[in-house]
Amino acid sequence: MSHVSRGWWWGPEQDLPWLRSRAHVLPPEAMRDNTLRVVRRTKEELRQLAGSPRREPPVSPDATVPTVLLVHALTGDMRAGGEGGWWEPVIGPGRALDPQRVRLLCFNNLGSCYGSSGPADEGFPQRVDDRHFEPPAPLPRGDLRLNEHLLPATVTPWDQARAILQALDALGLERISLVAGGSLGGMIVLCLAVLAPERFERICPIAAAEEASPWVVGWNHVARQALLLDPEYPETPARGLELARQLAMLTYRAEPGLQSRHGRNQPRPGEVEAPGWSSRALYPIQSYLEYQGAKLRARFDARTYLALLGAMDHHDLARAPEGGTGGAWGVARIRASALCVGIDNDQLFYPEHMERLTERLRALGRHAEYAGLSSAHGHDGFLIEWGPLEGLLRRALALPGTSTARDSRSTPETAEEVCPASLHSAAYALSTRPAPC
Repeated sequence: MSHVSRGWWWGPEQDLPWLRSRAHVLPPEAMRDNTLRVVRRTKEELRQLAGSPRREPPVSPDATVPTVLLVHALTGDMRAGGEGGWWEPVIGPGRALDPQRVRLLCFNNLGSCYGSSGPADEGFPQRVDDRHFEPPAPLPRGDLRLNEHLLPATVTPWDQARAILQALDALGLERISLVAGGSLGGMIVLCLAVLAPERFERICPIAAAEEASPWVVGWNHVARQALLLDPEYPETPARGLELARQLAMLTYRAEPGLQSRHGRNQPRPGEVEAPGWSSRALYPIQSYLEYQGAKLRARFDARTYLALLGAMDHHDLARAPEGGTGGAWGVARIRASALCVGIDNDQLFYPEHMERLTERLRALGRHAEYAGLSSAHGHDGFLIEWGPLEGLLRRALALPGTSTARDSRSTPETAEEVCPASLHSAAYALSTRPAPC
């Protein structure tokens, strides 16, 4: 079915004619108003968006400006840079990702709730709509197995990568100088490099793996059950979503970082000394987890969270998506130079995964380098350790590029919508409407 893809742009001013010819530019306040806010569109709103005509002939992007594509993690959004962006400290003039030297793009992932098509939209398909499998048998009363009638359709990193490729087609971008992302974003980075090896010169997957391990799938399973067992699911499972997020936060952080910030003798925010012991008081880590749970509940959609947990579970580069593979599949298809980054205290994706991927790429004759990111905070280090991350991104940009030209192929008809974050910084948010996939 057709889908909407919303994204963000920041680049040199000579990009603006191209951008405006390929996208509908929204006012700057639209970016601020939609920051980390759940987007719920009716079928009529989606129909109107799909019928938006292009206002002028499309202009080709300036081929002399390198394109850097960034991919966000599980509950992130398209705002990679600018105020509040998830990589704000490494994006901007004079920084590793300099919008005066490269064009920066980040699309909200398919299945999210921040503007791209996802379970928050009216009419988004259900699990039972999947025609690959027979309809599920009715569950007897009291059976606690998954009721597929209440679950969103399965979304995989292959789907999310293909949605990004269609958005790039809509913008007329054939070649990407670097694509980088961490966690689920790193999984999608790898899927992009496998699906379209001729389009990507360099890749930088961070804290990811070739496939989701049983460790990852197991944690996601327990988080999913916490959400589904909320008696208010699927309407308003507030506590279930909070608990799922609390569990996830423990996998995103490591003991040394938690001890330094939330140890039992740490003073509370605004206090000089730690409070005395009380059987009724929460320990600092408990307060932190409650805060994180409430924070996500206020800004996210529960069914979307289920869909994105499932996307992470289904990540497997060796499993070809639907359709013929035309030969070898998986890592063997990657042509891009790679900087694979592992985080030393990562409790979710152990750094060995990135080391093994580097070795496999080298064995295939690719240019691949491994870099370790040291962080007491574990998996979330790629969202915390700004100094080392700055150096890693500069290193990724300096990798040797590939020279393979993109194969000629037809591209789907598309229409786009763009929202400027700030005319002063020339940062934009985009929304593309690819053709049926």
